[in-house]
Amino acid sequence: MTTLRDWLDRLEEFDPDDWGEISKLRATSSEAALDTDLEAEITFRTEAGTVDRVAIRLIDESDQAVIELEYGILQLDSVVLAEFIQEAAFPPEEGA
Repeated sequence: MTTLRDWLDRLEEFDPDDWGEISKLRATSSEAALDTDLEAEITFRTEAGTVDRVAIRLIDESDQAVIELEYGILQLDSVVLAEFIQEAAFPPEEGA
């Protein structure tokens, strides 16, 4: 799993203009919370067949949402987000 601190770092790459108030989340989270292991759930919402919104939920091991963010697709750096998803779905082979 990945810590909240690591996810906030990654979210800053997706959200360079801080629409999701990542810096505020970082500043208001305790050290213990920042070291908590979380998983991410990324959902794409479409309108008329086109991706319109992206929801990112960080969830704990009991499947409870710790942080929920929702973005218009144009608020995110979609190239960085797409690369992240591609790496997660198709990890590079060791030694390749």
